[in-house]
Amino acid sequence: MKFSKNRISYVKNPLARNSFLCLGLGIISLGLGAAAMCISVAAAGQGGLNTGALGFSSLLAALFSLWYGFLSFREKDRNYILARIGIGLGVVLTIVWLVIIITGIFR
Repeated sequence: MKFSKNRISYVKNPLARNSFLCLGLGIISLGLGAAAMCISVAAAGQGGLNTGALGFSSLLAALFSLWYGFLSFREKDRNYILARIGIGLGVVLTIVWLVIIITGIFR
């Protein structure tokens, strides 16, 4: 077998710097959202101000996760696997929170 010297190895590329922030914020958003849901369920839907603050913080962390994920794709010759995971998590959590907010407005 003859191997070409011009082959590109994507495994050797370093991870994008902003992808760490993206994934970290996605995990924080998931934790804050889970805490808000647990408090709301334990209080039978009457969570109060703490639940709202946790939910809003979760939404903000998900939106910033999306922002840093898109910034990580602007870095050249990097590995984007963490950014892809963080963006997926951020998109899902943002959609969940927007559905909850819209349901609360029109109810």
